[in-house]
Amino acid sequence: MTATLILPSAASLAPRRLEIPAFVRRLGDPPPKPPQAVTVTIHRQPVGFAAGPQSEILNLWPSIRTAPPVTLAHDLANSGLLRHCGFLNAEPGGPLVFRRIADATVRALGRDWAMQQLGKPNDDDPYSEYAVQLAAHYEEAIKGGEPVYNHCVIHGLARPVVYSHLLVGWTSPSGQKALLTVIDWPGA
Repeated sequence: MTATLILPSAASLAPRRLEIPAFVRRLGDPPPKPPQAVTVTIHRQPVGFAAGPQSEILNLWPSIRTAPPVTLAHDLANSGLLRHCGFLNAEPGGPLVFRRIADATVRALGRDWAMQQLGKPNDDDPYSEYAVQLAAHYEEAIKGGEPVYNHCVIHGLARPVVYSHLLVGWTSPSGQKALLTVIDWPGA
């Protein structure tokens, strides 16, 4: 018995579109994973360790500690420091509200996050655990009347983020609170 080799014709080797049977349906993209909790590890540092824009704000501190001038934002912008700064304030008895977010924070947490946070209380944050952890340090800077300097590591994002912040706070005689955050976020 001899075997016969049958070669396919050139037409049968041409690329063809595979038809998907009607009973197979596309499931689409897998459902998104639930967001991981975003937390922060905070390491207190002496304010003397602050450098760059943070040390420049510390140099301004004696002249603005009793009452920041109404021109503070303008003065910071003219000196090139405003892009490093975030600002929150609160009416008497109210929560701290985002009024300005530092450029590095916007780059690290995203423009969408920043846009949704402006005008909102600090504790009304999708990263609420992170916000709660920072809140105690914000209050310390405001009530204590002295700058607070920390190195921080954010966990739960695509990759850990390391930054430092200088927190400078005030309370007006009428009870209004304000906080200036000066961010050094080297990777952003």
